[in-house]
Amino acid sequence: MTYREHKILERSINVNGPEIKHTVAMEECAELIQAISKALRGQLDRDNLVEEIADVGICIDMLRLIYKINPDEIDRCRSKKIERQQWRDLHVRRNEDD
Repeated sequence: MTYREHKILERSINVNGPEIKHTVAMEECAELIQAISKALRGQLDRDNLVEEIADVGICIDMLRLIYKINPDEIDRCRSKKIERQQWRDLHVRRNEDD
């Protein structure tokens, strides 16, 4: 997130209040779920999917600001989870080969 984006989101949180931003985050997650569901049913609207992913990303940035979560904390957590996924994928593959 750029400095400018940070300031814009911070101001939006201050103007609208964190409660509203929590509600918006839940609504945007629901819209992303709906877009994914449509794609799974063969009704992919790629532009809409991209937009919903962007909206959820913005909401995550706002939640990070509200809860004062350092991006490095998220990056460390992501890295651990991706490593765990790699281990699981390798483990599943090995079991399938047996």
